[in-house]
Amino acid sequence: MTLSRRRICTLGGLIATTGLSGCLGGGDDEPVVEGSEETDTDIDDWAWDGTLSVTSAHQYHDPDCGCCSEYVAYLRAHDIDVAVTEVDNLGEVKTDLGVPNEIRSCHTLELEGYLIEGHVPLEAIDDLLTDEPAVRGIGIPGMPQYSPGMGPRGDEALQVYAFDAGAEPVAYTTV
Repeated sequence: MTLSRRRICTLGGLIATTGLSGCLGGGDDEPVVEGSEETDTDIDDWAWDGTLSVTSAHQYHDPDCGCCSEYVAYLRAHDIDVAVTEVDNLGEVKTDLGVPNEIRSCHTLELEGYLIEGHVPLEAIDDLLTDEPAVRGIGIPGMPQYSPGMGPRGDEALQVYAFDAGAEPVAYTTV
């Protein structure tokens, strides 16, 4: 991949926006504790009647990110047992895992050998586990409003991208 000045500026803007939006919070959010019950969230708007046969799920996120905890609550509300590691060096973790800069969001989930980057609805994760494409993972860049953990379901479809090491993300599905 050739890095042009325009691409570097675009990526820098995306990374800065992702880092500053939503995750700075006011510090009033309590972290989700294993087995705790979340209340007063928008996860009910993201009801899903499917099931995922998941044996392992592990999410990495910044300790001060409230929307990341909301995403964990969304997964747990659908009977997915999620281990959480709060890290101060999230960018390094994403680099080590192979998440391309273009697709990065505020949290990364390892699930059944795939990476799920950001606020991806369970419908798209179900498609991924059913299709079993030869990709590293799927994601939604940034932190789009009206995605799981970022508010109630909206009227517009969310574009989910597939990604692999060293390749440009490509459109995978819409939810």
